[in-house]
This record gives sequence, structure tokens and C-alpha cells, in this order.
Amino acid sequence: MKAALLLSAVALPLLVAGCSSAPTASTPADNSGADWISVNAGRATPSPVTRYGTASPTPELTLPTLNSGSPPAPAASPTCTPAPRGAGVINGLDVVPGRTSAVVTFYNPGGSDIVDYKLTAANQDLQPGQQQDVGWTTVTPTGCGDLSASVTGLTPGTNYVFSVDVRRRHVTSQEGTYTRTVARSGVVSTTS
Repeated sequence: MKAALLLSAVALPLLVAGCSSAPTASTPADNSGADWISVNAGRATPSPVTRYGTASPTPELTLPTLNSGSPPAPAASPTCTPAPRGAGVINGLDVVPGRTSAVVTFYNPGGSDIVDYKLTAANQDLQPGQQQDVGWTTVTPTGCGDLSASVTGLTPGTNYVFSVDVRRRHVTSQEGTYTRTVARSGVVSTTS
């Protein structure tokens, strides 16, 4: 009972003051300075007006180059013959399929930062359940120019896409390596 009496003694004056209909003094809005849009209940609001003026000239700016997450590939060795399939072209692979293996030829631009190449084949004839894992064939380059390697463990009469990844040392920091896909074939079928 005391709590209810205390609550009504505190809350009642607040409620009455909040619901008062007596006019209160207010200061008019200061509309000087920046443009304002005044909104009045029951009246249309005018559209804002755009004013054009003269702007000061933009100072010259030199932007830093953005880091894409891995350093750019160094230029090919100057003594290396041009890539017959095009260096940096993702579909720059020649594949000669056999029954259970294929010989994959790709261009190596050379460079001391190249650690090795990894080749694999992805089966394009998907079956229910777990897919065949061909694994990776590793090639360590010497010099520059075409490299060839055999990818084994393929199934006869099956469609594959062959892929080559390069593993490079970080040129700028000399810490660790990174991998990037550098060549990929179209769909190639092994012989039956």
C-alpha cells in the first residue's frame, strides 16, 4: 500500500505536467546560414533548390598503388622465348590425352621466385557420391620455356579439365609463398 501511495505521489505530478494544455514559450527556429527546408503540417513541402557556384580547382593527387593481396608476377626472363600459347593466358595449355594419363605442356616464363608448378585434372563426368581424386603432379622448373608433365591416375573415356598452379616466393617480403592458377584447359577426353 505504501508503494502504491509513493508511486502515485511521484508519478501523478509528472503525468499532469506532461498533459498540460497551457501554451509554453518557444524560441523561433534560426533559419540563417545554410539552406533549410521548412515543413509545416498540412502544407506542401517545396523541393530543394540546387545552387551552382564556382569551385576551387582540385589539387593534383598521386594515389598509391593498391595491393591485390599477392605481389604482381615478375616479368619473364629477357632471354626466354615468347610463349607460344601466350603467357598469363588462363587457357594456355596443350593436353595430349592417353588412356589413363595425359601429357600437359604449358609455358614457364622463368624467374627466381618460382618454386614449382602443380598440375591436376578435374573429372567433368560427375557421379553420385565422392568424386575421383587424381591428386597433384609437381614440376620444378629449370630455366624458362615450355614444360611438360604427365598427369596419371585418369579413368579411360572420361572428360577432364586440366589445371596448372604456380607456387611463388613473395618477392617483397621473402616470407612464405603464394599460389595462383596460371593455365587451364578446356574439356579433354581420355581415350577409351
